[in-house]
Amino acid sequence: MWIQPAVNPSLYKKIAVCVLLLLASACSTISSTPRITADATGRWAILPIQNLSQSAQADLQAQTLVETHLRSRGVSSIDIYTPVRQVSLRDLLDPNVDMKHALEWAQRTGFKYGITGSVNEWQYKAGADREPTVGVSLKIIDVYTRDVLWQGNVSRTGWGYSSLPAVADDVIEELLKEVQLRASNS
Repeated sequence: MWIQPAVNPSLYKKIAVCVLLLLASACSTISSTPRITADATGRWAILPIQNLSQSAQADLQAQTLVETHLRSRGVSSIDIYTPVRQVSLRDLLDPNVDMKHALEWAQRTGFKYGITGSVNEWQYKAGADREPTVGVSLKIIDVYTRDVLWQGNVSRTGWGYSSLPAVADDVIEELLKEVQLRASNS
């Protein structure tokens, strides 16, 4: 007769948690400069986000997610830079021209913070599982000094049942959690 050894049920829970943490860490990476505390009552400008991915309008989708997450965390004065397009060959060849114009606009308009970045990946992977994958870099700039106050990158792959917008939303949220927001007393 075989006797089954008694196993502590909490051991199974601990093992399950470890396995879930291992799986979660295998599909997401984040790196950033040290956390900062920013004024939620200050004026925020969402500056151009470069689309370095192969997905059309991923930059505009990222801007919308950034705006939504900032508003949900108490930032009420946000505006998105929307340039009047006067396309010249020089502007097409120099991607920094749009950022230069955006920073000038933000200074003239009285914004305190500018948030910009790039979308590096925004797609469903090829293959049977069609897993969504998103890679985003963001940085917060002091509009007047043009100093970078904070910068972070995150990359995540979802499971086959995940949607690309849901993974993108999680990525932006995870990045912006690195920025502490406080209401100014002044």
